[in-house]
Amino acid sequence: MSELEKRAKPEKMSRPIYVYPIPKSLANGTTSIGLVELTASEELMATKRAGQDAFKLAYELAKQSLVEVNEQPVGLADGSVDKAFNEMGAKLRNLVLTAYAKLHAPNEEDSADFLRGGTVRVS
Repeated sequence: MSELEKRAKPEKMSRPIYVYPIPKSLANGTTSIGLVELTASEELMATKRAGQDAFKLAYELAKQSLVEVNEQPVGLADGSVDKAFNEMGAKLRNLVLTAYAKLHAPNEEDSADFLRGGTVRVS
């Protein structure tokens, strides 16, 4: 493997992959997708790709999180994420965005506990 190939292929991190089955009515050849929770660095990479476009940011974050389609690995470096995303219908892309948002957002109880626990300190 050349030095360029090594740099283009990110090191695999051991982390959970959240797999979502695709409803038959939306499948269009896709039976499942797998998402991971993003690291801060991955979020920043997606944000940079989106520039100042908020709508594009939602897509870039979801694409950054997408690591499997039909139990096969996909990635940004080889274009397989973009290819898979482009082949999905609008409804399925919307489901991917929804899954990304649910996976990355705290639930109401955690949010309430966090905010309730806030204090003020003067230094």
